[in-house]
Amino acid sequence: MKISRSLASLHAFLSKKETSGDTFTKEDILLATNWKEATFRTYWNKGQLADFISEASPNVYEASNCNDKSEVEFSKLLSQSKHRRGLGHNCKSKLAKALLSKSKDNMLLALELYNRPSLENRMDAFVMCFCTAWEQFLKAYLIERDGEASVFRKAGKKGLKETISLRECLEKAYPAQSNVRKNIEQVVYLRDQAVHLLMPEVQGIMSRVFQSGVLNFTSKFEEFTEVSFLNSSHAGMISLVGEFKLPPVAVMKSTYGSIADDILDLASTVRHDVEESDNIEFAIPLNVKLVFATDADDGTTVTIAKADEGMEGLKRALVIEKPVDRSKSHPLLRKDAIKEINDKLLERYEVEKLKVHLTSRCKKTGKPVINSNCFESVLAKNKWKNADNKYHYKNANPEYHYYSHALVEEFIKKVMDKEDYLTTAKKWFNSRK
Repeated sequence: MKISRSLASLHAFLSKKETSGDTFTKEDILLATNWKEATFRTYWNKGQLADFISEASPNVYEASNCNDKSEVEFSKLLSQSKHRRGLGHNCKSKLAKALLSKSKDNMLLALELYNRPSLENRMDAFVMCFCTAWEQFLKAYLIERDGEASVFRKAGKKGLKETISLRECLEKAYPAQSNVRKNIEQVVYLRDQAVHLLMPEVQGIMSRVFQSGVLNFTSKFEEFTEVSFLNSSHAGMISLVGEFKLPPVAVMKSTYGSIADDILDLASTVRHDVEESDNIEFAIPLNVKLVFATDADDGTTVTIAKADEGMEGLKRALVIEKPVDRSKSHPLLRKDAIKEINDKLLERYEVEKLKVHLTSRCKKTGKPVINSNCFESVLAKNKWKNADNKYHYKNANPEYHYYSHALVEEFIKKVMDKEDYLTTAKKWFNSRK
């Protein structure tokens, strides 16, 4: 591979600085590489230098991870054609970057161990790695938010600096009512107080808690790092257990003796918590069956959820619309909707501003108003009247059109965001007639 002179010079410069431990400035990099400032800014903003350069303070940088990379490896990692972002590219702290890398590795290890069918104690292994991954991730997050001191306790008797616990990290990172926090606390409890109860019989219920925890981690990790946790080519994470059934109490007691009652209590408690929460961030709900797709009546395929959509995709897949009373959801006839729109426009905006956005005038007062033609133009432009939706409802027999308060707000927003929006909509609508 042919290596550019500038990248070879950068590798030599950073290796020297890493060995000596000296800091350097952006100007030093430009001098060593003969780059223009825009070139450095491109590499830096894309996060491609994150693995090798950390910002200690404004325009003061430190080098790392260069001495164990050859010029060829270094050049490949910095190739702009790959559009690669280093993990932790948006972190200032070296410790935060290192914790993110370890956190990702531990969660991947948790998944690998859980999905290894030959491993009898896979739940024990998963719980340990899962908690470690979350602790490392939250410490990286807190370091970037509050500084490195926020994750350390005062030096103990042995003179060693100790970091805060996972529970303390959760208190700093999430409010008490957060379902993400409750999910992690459930697994932390298993790790600290109930790991002896993680027998195969409770896997059906615990896997639901575990999978929500993994989906939460993926979502938060990608949100914070701006880097994907798993490549799209990877298989699914944890396979849910389809049924949750405990064997008879007699069988449990013959297998585990007196501890059987505790195992049964744990399973019952977790099941109750899942049912009470009914929130996918705490645990996959018990009454949900997950599918990737189903066939519609006309033979076309309707996608329910994609495997790579993570927590957000799963949330969307689980939304079930409940029947709603039309009189409550869409209470407005056309004349009522137009009146409410005009009332709110006059309440919120000065007349002079309305004259710029609205095209019609009231015959009695001369003030700018929305009339029936304005109303129908905007409805047609947005196709709101083409079907039943959150803005419009059609009663078939007798035929009446009803509108929601949400339509009023959306109508006002569209008309007032752009000066010529209503003019353009009316011109288009009237030309069609």
